Amino acid sequence: MKALLLAVAVLIAASPMSARAQGKSATTPIISASSKSTETLKIIAINKSKRIVTLTSAAGDTLDVKCGSEVRNFNQLAVGDEVVTTYTESYSIHVEAGGEAEETNETVVARAKVGAKPGASTYETRVVKAKIDAIDKAKGTVTLATMTGEKFTVVPRNKANLDKVQVGNTVVVTERVGNAISVNKPKK
Repeated sequence: MKALLLAVAVLIAASPMSARAQGKSATTPIISASSKSTETLKIIAINKSKRIVTLTSAAGDTLDVKCGSEVRNFNQLAVGDEVVTTYTESYSIHVEAGGEAEETNETVVARAKVGAKPGASTYETRVVKAKIDAIDKAKGTVTLATMTGEKFTVVPRNKANLDKVQVGNTVVVTERVGNAISVNKPKK
């Protein structure tokens, strides 16, 4: 958790104000970033008794995937089917007045209905809050305190941001990660 908070604090400190002013006051440090990647793999072999599917990527790399009993509609899979996986990741960081250091996690999982095309998705949200424990404008540092009481000091690249936060504020980091998998018949 310390590494995540440290990275986030550096991101806040290093970000230009224009990149952070997304829906909140320009005096409140905010940053957000996201990425999304999609890969299409092809099923080249299926061992139905062991529930192992062999996939190949466009680059020719192969991967054996063990499909547990939670994989619904396994019997619908066929050699030649396309497996599309989409991975998304987003981060948002902002500063709130007050609040306590804490961490929360939420996971949402969905899978195909019985008889539907095979597929599944998983989305995880993690929110980490660290309290600003001290600001030393002479040294240009901010000390953050985690929910376990651990303290660490960060040095912002943009020292002007020290005027935009105060002791007692909470740095809030929200991380969202999603992975969706679908199986499609090949296009003819």
